Amino acid sequence: MSKYKLYYFDTRGRAEIIRLILTQAGHPFDDIRYGHDEFQAHHKHEMPLEQMPVLEIISDQHQQKPSKLPQSLTIARYLAKEFDLAGKTNLQQAQVDSVVDTMMDLSQQFMIKVFHVQDPEKRETSKQEFLTKDLPQQFQNLEILFKMYNDGRGP
Repeated sequence: MSKYKLYYFDTRGRAEIIRLILTQAGHPFDDIRYGHDEFQAHHKHEMPLEQMPVLEIISDQHQQKPSKLPQSLTIARYLAKEFDLAGKTNLQQAQVDSVVDTMMDLSQQFMIKVFHVQDPEKRETSKQEFLTKDLPQQFQNLEILFKMYNDGRGP
């Protein structure tokens, strides 16, 4: 079995889905977190695309050097397949992808409407809109998918 090192900032963000998959699979991993300044000054050049998250894969099979895999959704899909969490058929895999993509929509809405807003007053207004409008809508979308994929009672 491979050993994994996950590199990301000291926050949940785009690496959280990766942490959740590894935890669900019961597979230990090194969760390496950097502050923004530390990453920029000392570690950015170590990453394949100079961004994070990155999953370092250290194989038990006489692999000469570890592989570093960038891109959060690529990593998530890789791990889901590795741990048999991605679905057994093409349709099941597509259903899993639709849930992942819905979660990514939610994450992007938060980043655009709240995280990247500089003005504190506008940020608070955007945050309240996100919490009262966008978040409930995305949770409703996830509930629809859950019903469709689990008991067939969706739309």
